[in-house]
Amino acid sequence: MTILGLLGVTLGVSGTPAIATPLDALSSHSLTDNTLPAIANGLNDELNQTTAVSQLSDVQPTDWAYTALRSLVERYGAIAGYPDGTFRGNRALTRYEFAAGLTAVLDRINEQLNDSSGLMLQREDLEIIQRLQAEFAGELATVRGRVDALEARTAELESHQFSTTTRLNGYTIFTVNAGTQAGVDDPNIAFTSSVGLYLSTSFNGNDVLITHIVMGNDSFNDAVGFLLGDSGAFRNNLIEAGNEITDRALRQRGLSLDNFPNLRLSNQDSIEDIRDTLAGNLQRLARDAEASTSEAQAVFNRVTTAVETAQGINGFLQINSALEYYASENLLGLSQLSYTFSPSSNISVSLFAQDYASSYVDFNRYANSSLRDFSTYGFINNQLLLGNDPGGAGAAVSWNPDAGALTLRAVYRADAAAIATRPSNVGNQGGLFGDPYLGIVEVSYEPSSQFGISLQYSGGAQGDNEYNVLGANLQLGLGETVGLFGRFGYAYNFPGDIRPSSWSAGVTIADLFAPGALTGIGVAQPLIFQEDVINFFNRTQTSFEAFYQLPLTDQISIIPVVQVITNPGNRDESTIWTGTIKTVFLF
Repeated sequence: MTILGLLGVTLGVSGTPAIATPLDALSSHSLTDNTLPAIANGLNDELNQTTAVSQLSDVQPTDWAYTALRSLVERYGAIAGYPDGTFRGNRALTRYEFAAGLTAVLDRINEQLNDSSGLMLQREDLEIIQRLQAEFAGELATVRGRVDALEARTAELESHQFSTTTRLNGYTIFTVNAGTQAGVDDPNIAFTSSVGLYLSTSFNGNDVLITHIVMGNDSFNDAVGFLLGDSGAFRNNLIEAGNEITDRALRQRGLSLDNFPNLRLSNQDSIEDIRDTLAGNLQRLARDAEASTSEAQAVFNRVTTAVETAQGINGFLQINSALEYYASENLLGLSQLSYTFSPSSNISVSLFAQDYASSYVDFNRYANSSLRDFSTYGFINNQLLLGNDPGGAGAAVSWNPDAGALTLRAVYRADAAAIATRPSNVGNQGGLFGDPYLGIVEVSYEPSSQFGISLQYSGGAQGDNEYNVLGANLQLGLGETVGLFGRFGYAYNFPGDIRPSSWSAGVTIADLFAPGALTGIGVAQPLIFQEDVINFFNRTQTSFEAFYQLPLTDQISIIPVVQVITNPGNRDESTIWTGTIKTVFLF
């Protein structure tokens, strides 16, 4: 018989609110995963320490007190919680366990005396009770005090709980970010923020409905997001490349761009204006060169496709290198709405109206969350595998046969699941099974917490383009403090007929300089081209990131981050340097 079990039975039959009942009612989804276990464990620890001290004075089955209490229990039915209705003797009890049993007897007798049962207490029983109370007065007072304290704490939890079925968690991220790049006007120091609330609801204990609500600054508000944006060096490079192409076409006719300054692209502001102006200029030059209408139109299409491909690649690198905080927006938004259930012990199935593929695949113990480790998208996800990982609707399944080392996962996500019609000028069909969409399968082998490897395949469509990628994910622990990670991707079907590869790798060190601290250093090349089919990207971007997470409390941490990017945007550009101070609050 444990102390907590005896206390639960004791209060359950006395008419006093039972300990077991409110603790059971406050399920693990009421507050946090650790709140109630901490209370129970704290009481266990406290009482177990007392038990160890009092072992020499245990009440033995041969003691008069033991026999006396047992007779009272059976005569008055004081401990009715046991299946056989008895005291369950034949083993020694600590004095505190004995005092808890005596408390049950006293409460039960008081209850029967106060009701209409007409119970008359026999004189010999009264004398036994008085003797037991005198001998165990100290233990009775201690048990009563602890019960009262636990009742008060339980009542407080009940009055402050969010819901009996829903757990509320959240986070707030504040960052101060600055950066520089030679030859470019430095972006202003930026303050970014993101606030997220998680509502986790369970209906039967084997399922969870997650609602994730976010709000924050606009995406790409940081220095790298600005410097790699369409309006920076990329626009200037595109104008320069477009002017060079136009000049080359004119020289084939014995002319030059100097003769036609109106064909220069310098006055165009947006990438779309540059695209349309350049494509229109080259189309007219083709017609002037007596090309057929279809040939001139083919020139227009090729130029348009090339500019759009370049813009897509630049956007890919921008997302990869910018701070990743769940694509926050200024308005309150729904980031995740998913329902996960387990049809069997080794299978979980998820259905989501809004979520990301990265919620279900490509996990890595050492590089997986901007709340605790790396801050940029390219180090916490395999961007090539996930295809920029836009949100959408779909389903996922995970199968862990016999709870062993092997796990099979699959996820299907449709970006435009809420759009049923196909606009006439857009290649995206919409709907749950229309473009763009992505399906990912993953085989993960993790024989221990120190080692894991995953092999992955993703396939689908990005716009009108077929998309196929192979991926790999590795995690390796060296002892309790050092972790190594690596990701690799190869796309053999990529927009623009480019077949790029990508990789990232790094190391994390726990408890460096302070308990609970985490240090990380990573290096990555997000897009490696085998050949530059549009003659625009002549280098390979390499990204470096280093961070140090310093926990101030269990819920608050400060994380300085340094980021260096060479050949940004896969072009021969000056190196980007950025620094970020990130503060994370968990609640």
